Amino acid sequence: MQTRVCKQCFKVIKDNSINAVLGKKYSLCPQCYKKLEPKFIKFKSEGVDCLSIYEYNEDLKGLIYQFKGCFDYELKDIFLDRFKSVLKLRFYDYLAVPVPSWKDDDLVREFNHVEEAFKGLKLEIVKLIEKTEKVKQSDRHKNERSDIGRFLRIVKNNSLKGKKILLVDDIYTTGSTIKACISLLKSLNPKKIKVLVLCKVQHNEHIVKTNNNKLY
Repeated sequence: MQTRVCKQCFKVIKDNSINAVLGKKYSLCPQCYKKLEPKFIKFKSEGVDCLSIYEYNEDLKGLIYQFKGCFDYELKDIFLDRFKSVLKLRFYDYLAVPVPSWKDDDLVREFNHVEEAFKGLKLEIVKLIEKTEKVKQSDRHKNERSDIGRFLRIVKNNSLKGKKILLVDDIYTTGSTIKACISLLKSLNPKKIKVLVLCKVQHNEHIVKTNNNKLY
């Protein structure tokens, strides 16, 4: 039997749970997964149903920075691998549209972190939206963030009529970028749009706690 090592703490994974008995090989050890407590936060943006797997906290902040900012490609599966089966079933007939990052950042990183984090869902990924300038929302004043749509554009002028679109991103903060992307996608007349993000900054919304067989 091949020894598996946790991709966060690098310790040998000793998992005696039912998942191990069933042969499910996850990326982290049980102890590290305890830091990734799913919350399955349901909310709406521009009238569109949205789902966040986690609540944004210090543990998620550190992991996403390690993955995205430190180019730690090996972390790409840790966020969704426990929920892949149910998410794949739920969105099997959707096209995944990633919220864009700046193209030069992707070149330096040698991968697009949003695309890689969601590849495990086995959905067709369609890059419909791109950034026209390097704009980082976290560096902008709160009052400036709502105009992010000025720096986004559709790169494929194809109709989405009859298509179901799953807009995916890593972090939902103020929602300005997601809202701008939704507006662009609506202009292409898709059948339906939904949003799936790894984590969401909580303000005063209700948190829905459940398990991975009760996501919807």
